[in-house]
Amino acid sequence: MNGISPVHSGSFGEHENGNGSLMRILPLLFYIHDKHINYRFDNTRLVSSMTHDHIRSVIACFYYLEFARYIFLGKDKHWAYHTLKSDLGTFLNSLSVDAEELDVFNSLLKDNIFDKSRNDIKSSGYVIHTLEASIWCIMTTENYRDAVLLAVNLGEDTDSTAAVTGGLAGLLYGLERIPFEWRHGLAWYDDVYELCDDVMILNNVNRQD
Repeated sequence: MNGISPVHSGSFGEHENGNGSLMRILPLLFYIHDKHINYRFDNTRLVSSMTHDHIRSVIACFYYLEFARYIFLGKDKHWAYHTLKSDLGTFLNSLSVDAEELDVFNSLLKDNIFDKSRNDIKSSGYVIHTLEASIWCIMTTENYRDAVLLAVNLGEDTDSTAAVTGGLAGLLYGLERIPFEWRHGLAWYDDVYELCDDVMILNNVNRQD
């Protein structure tokens, strides 16, 4: 209404890096997974920036989608994690991203976050906390139920952390590994299921994959 482009309407202050765009970014994967990395980053930025325009939120979304992309392509989660440590840092450096912003991601890009104890993991609404917590939950569990319950039981922003964790866990373990009572207890389950089918048909994705 004020004449500002939708892709520049999001918050851009350093202290406005909430997890809102991270929570909703995963469906973009189905539209960009087979595109060049520059295209993937540019479109991640556009989608994030509708609500969260700071580079930190954009990079958090991009890391999450790149991790999800490797899982979607059938890669092992440990392979995905260690590959991102080298490849993503190199790519972001090529974009001349401020070094201080890259340092914010050291727990993921330089350290092994899965070596951290539960007491070291925070799960507030801050985008970095949510991203780190979700990756930690994925890397320290071996099934969907445990990953999502661990995310919930971290406390703080439980629904957001569980949603972000659950997106990766769903890709990693598949629909049938999501507990039956969890799936069928969802409101509008049939509609959601049908919508997922429509998306996969549009993007030539096989359900078994």
